[in-house]
Amino acid sequence: MKIKEVRARRIFNSNGGDAIEVEVESDVRTAKASIGAGTSVGKYEVNAYPENINSIINLVNNVFSKELRNLQIEKFGDLKKVEDYVNGHDTSENMNKIGGNVLVALELAILKACSNEPLYKILAKKKIKKMPIPLGNCLGGGKHSGGPDFQEYLILAETKKFDVAAEINREVFNAVKGELKKRDRNFIGGRGMEGGWNCSLNNLDALNVVRKAADKVGREYKIDVRVGLDVAGGSLWNGRKYEYKNFSRGNPKKNLNSEEQLEFIRKTIRSNNLIYVEDPFHDNDFDSFKELNKEACYICGDDLIATNPIRLNEALKKISAVIVKPNQIGSLLKVKEVINIAKDNKIVPIISHRSGETEDNSIAHLAVGWECPIIKTGIVGGERIAKLNELLRISEEI
Repeated sequence: MKIKEVRARRIFNSNGGDAIEVEVESDVRTAKASIGAGTSVGKYEVNAYPENINSIINLVNNVFSKELRNLQIEKFGDLKKVEDYVNGHDTSENMNKIGGNVLVALELAILKACSNEPLYKILAKKKIKKMPIPLGNCLGGGKHSGGPDFQEYLILAETKKFDVAAEINREVFNAVKGELKKRDRNFIGGRGMEGGWNCSLNNLDALNVVRKAADKVGREYKIDVRVGLDVAGGSLWNGRKYEYKNFSRGNPKKNLNSEEQLEFIRKTIRSNNLIYVEDPFHDNDFDSFKELNKEACYICGDDLIATNPIRLNEALKKISAVIVKPNQIGSLLKVKEVINIAKDNKIVPIISHRSGETEDNSIAHLAVGWECPIIKTGIVGGERIAKLNELLRISEEI
């Protein structure tokens, strides 16, 4: 196909912040795309947007549109032409002028405009036989809400059926609400940025609530439903110690050094039969990740890797799963490279949403087309449901 026109516009994300949607008109069809941005942002991520968001909108509409006109794109690898062009306008390492979100949205819109086939079929090299399983955030803390220090309390159902797993996540979410009504006198039904419940419980009491709800629903479905955590260790690290503000009922505040943090997380995994722990340490502590990776659960790097192939290569044999957020690296070609490296080294790639999401459902197609076993997205909220509903549609097709 040939590009005929490129347009950018300001839209709003799920937190009420600014986002950019890119629309591409080709000689095949017109398509648009946008991508989420984070609140808890790792220091190794590229910038999501430039400081003056109108400057990049004007650049896309007045310069990119003219200079990309008639560019021929036939397959995924042809995106190198687009990246070479855009990077010529922004030579900074962190994409200060263009923003990673803008380039990824442009690339997604171009791919969608390439063909009348759905995006996942454009990305897939063979017939898709498996759907990703949803890792659902049912209770929030840390920078995403008040209450616990841990940023996310997550659910993963041990089933191969996407629709069953999504339904189980919903039922656990509702069961957690019931438990919070009984155990948190301050609970009023509020939800955080990614739709997880807000509560005033400490870290371990909140974990007990989620685990109890997961066990109850698991028994009803006769399926193991396991609990996971996003510790967001970087947000707890003060440069010397991990600083907790709501550690436990008996000891609300506690500071842990690296060795104590390792032992605490290890004990938490074993005593709660956790299936998943994300960013238990700050984003330069590869050694602690390596030690914890001996545990029988997914030890996942997010801020540690920042969807960067170089950092993932440094983390080989130190993690067993990796979060993949396209806007962290600002390049779909590098996103695919990260997924390839992960698979080649028996690391599970997990396509993930961001706290500031849009209603665009492209990450659902990335997870299916690139055969990622897990997709991390919310359980409720229109911008989260958009991904889940698209996965339900895709599951009917495959």
